[in-house]
Amino acid sequence: MDKSKKEEAKLEAEEVFWEGPPSSTEMFAPFFSCFVVIGIIPFIAAVNRQFRVKYKITNKRVSVTGGFDGKDITEFSYQEIYEMKYGQRWFGYCADMRINLRDGAKVELFGLLNFEENYNFMLSKCDKDARKRSDPPPPVSN
Repeated sequence: MDKSKKEEAKLEAEEVFWEGPPSSTEMFAPFFSCFVVIGIIPFIAAVNRQFRVKYKITNKRVSVTGGFDGKDITEFSYQEIYEMKYGQRWFGYCADMRINLRDGAKVELFGLLNFEENYNFMLSKCDKDARKRSDPPPPVSN
């Protein structure tokens, strides 16, 4: 085995690209709907999500921590991604993203901040077929 193949076989350390909660902008509409009694429930759900959900994007995987108690963890590597779709909110400030995995599972990331950079980074880590099936990168904002 030559030296270059040995270097390729080495495992690189995992580096965090981005980590954080969903955008707090998802609480605006539920807050204003609180003036109608039914709106209290969506507002409580949005506040809970703000404090309990955390996204972590590394060079090897994506991790979503959530659940009512904040202890449910969903992790997947970029090789497991079948396609990625998104819809931007607040004029591109954040976006909701749905990631379809090869096993048929779907992972949703609501209010993902720094969306352009995060999406482009994740898309670059996916294989060529997943990139073709996924939404194109958002236009670069100035």
